[in-house]
Amino acid sequence: MPTHQAKENDTPEEVIPRNVARFGPSLFLKGELSGSEDIVIEGHFEGKIDLRNSNILVGETGKIKADIRANNITVKGSVEGNIQAANKVFISTKGQLKGNINAPTISIMDGARFRGSVKMTEGASQILPSEKELELFPSQEDTEAEQREPEGNKEDEDSLKFHDV
Repeated sequence: MPTHQAKENDTPEEVIPRNVARFGPSLFLKGELSGSEDIVIEGHFEGKIDLRNSNILVGETGKIKADIRANNITVKGSVEGNIQAANKVFISTKGQLKGNINAPTISIMDGARFRGSVKMTEGASQILPSEKELELFPSQEDTEAEQREPEGNKEDEDSLKFHDV
């Protein structure tokens, strides 16, 4: 069976590898989620998510009320709960987060809604995936922001914009 090749106008969700789990927009689940594969959450989830070595993308229709622990977390929908990431937390322009963030790298786009505290920690001691795998959920916003941002200011805390939920 031929594999899907990324086209210039594809969204990141359209080119997600087959080994990524998808939690669809019509699904609702209460409980605990754990495992070792990447996931796109587009439905409603309440409880606890522990995917320490995996990546999570909360899609625009995703609504989560849970504490989350993962390698990389991208929020395009709504999350209520504390987030702990081994690598990076990214909140898109339409993303909403009400809770505390603990991660070595945090990116909050202008227009995102955030209420909570931020604690930037050193990277996790676990073996992290290759850079290619880390870019599983690159967004056009993230890429454009990195291109606009001068090299010397990548760690500048003043460049982050915080908004109330």
